Amino acid sequence: MGACMRAATRSQIRSIEKHTFNEYGMPSIVLMERAGQAVADVALNIADEDAEEGLRPHFVVLCGTGGNGGDGFVAARDLLFAGFPVTIFALPVKGHPSDDVETERAFLERVAPEGTFINVTDEEVLDKIEESIDDDAIVIDALFGIGLDHVVSGIAGDIIEIVNASLAHAVVAVDIPSGIDCDTGMALGTPVFASDTVTFGLPKLGLYMGAGTEAAGEVHVEQLIYPDILLEQSAIHAQLTEPPEFPERMRTMHKATYGKVAIIAGSPDYTGAPVFAAEAALTTGTGTIHLIVPQSIADVVRVKVDGPIVQAFAGDVLTVEALPHILELLEDTTAALIGPGLGGDPRTLEAVLLLATAFKGTLILDGDALFACVGHLDVLWKRDNPTILTPHSGEFARLVDLTPEDVEKGGTLSSAQTLAAQASAVVHLKGHRSLTVLPDGSLYINTTGNPGMAKPGMGDALAGIILSLVARGVAPDLATAQGAYIHGLAGDAAAEVMGEESMGTPELIMALAATIKELNAG
Repeated sequence: MGACMRAATRSQIRSIEKHTFNEYGMPSIVLMERAGQAVADVALNIADEDAEEGLRPHFVVLCGTGGNGGDGFVAARDLLFAGFPVTIFALPVKGHPSDDVETERAFLERVAPEGTFINVTDEEVLDKIEESIDDDAIVIDALFGIGLDHVVSGIAGDIIEIVNASLAHAVVAVDIPSGIDCDTGMALGTPVFASDTVTFGLPKLGLYMGAGTEAAGEVHVEQLIYPDILLEQSAIHAQLTEPPEFPERMRTMHKATYGKVAIIAGSPDYTGAPVFAAEAALTTGTGTIHLIVPQSIADVVRVKVDGPIVQAFAGDVLTVEALPHILELLEDTTAALIGPGLGGDPRTLEAVLLLATAFKGTLILDGDALFACVGHLDVLWKRDNPTILTPHSGEFARLVDLTPEDVEKGGTLSSAQTLAAQASAVVHLKGHRSLTVLPDGSLYINTTGNPGMAKPGMGDALAGIILSLVARGVAPDLATAQGAYIHGLAGDAAAEVMGEESMGTPELIMALAATIKELNAG
């Protein structure tokens, strides 16, 4: 992996902290001070914007007993010194909090105006919290941090419910929203749903998976003063996908230079899927596209597309009998996409497995073709050339024997890593924050895209974009990760014009051209 922004697990960030303290001699309280100041800076930026709009912002800071709470005490102090009204609600001390937390807590208690530092000793205080969080309030969530490993309950759970039900103008989470597992993104009870999360050193994996994707809001990464060499260590195998760089199109080249690909897709019930995939591949820069569809829909598809070469195999659905003809068409192709709209006929699933075995180029399996792989991952593992799988949550659930509900909750990274290893394939798990998982367990996290992309045909367009990048010589892992980035960026551009409710796959493909042009321009 290159020098992109990495995402860390709980153990990895703690290892970085340990080395920072022990090998570089940094006092731990200095890091706490920097973290709290970073939170205060983000909160002050929000307050300044509110003040310009005529609002009267004030802060409600909710502090736990661990290091996250210590960061909250520092943020509250800085906001207080900046001249804003601040009310602090602190959970009761249990066990033996760190000296740093105790130092920051004691100092804040001394400087806070009377009645503004409130210890949450009983449920009566909950009414005060609810009264404090009005529509001018900016809430700082410093209840729980990355160390949380149990379901939040009791008074802390009640506080979270109050925050989520409030009219607060903004909610800023410290490092990770309270109630989210740092490593998996799973909700440990009801999490805080923040508008912003200020995370330290490196973003945490849980911010981009499961419930964490919704709870985090906008993520602000503050490096603080961790040494760069620790943040860039190769042991951290997850990174955020960065904008791709397209190779320059040379004036002396011809269409064959930019790849020859095939798309095997479509059935009588799904005539749009092959079209979306082909149009997306063409827009992404592929030179030659053979769109191979059943004879029964070939004329319909020919009317819908111009650039791709539409070729047909006999019948309504893909069957074994069509394979000799298809394999002949695939002889000179560098990459093939199989699956969009193929349908689930058992004869089709049998044919997909045989095609996967026989095809010698890079193979992308999407949509219905993925169902053929259930129980047959050995077919993919035995392939000599790269394989890419692009399941959505339902398809992924079948591949790894989970329920779709299990997948949506989060905690699926280990299953995706197992699938990638067993199939010796790049696995792209589609979703709000999609993950590209490599056979060695490393992964890319995509941060582009929006809810308006939950529409028919979006996955077909994504598969076409990935296919095009592979054909142009991009390595399969990068082609998949960068394809998802481009796809999401085009979706964001379409949403700007049409709105999330009304945008669809045609609008995304239209926006794709301008998106790629902007990426090329740097």
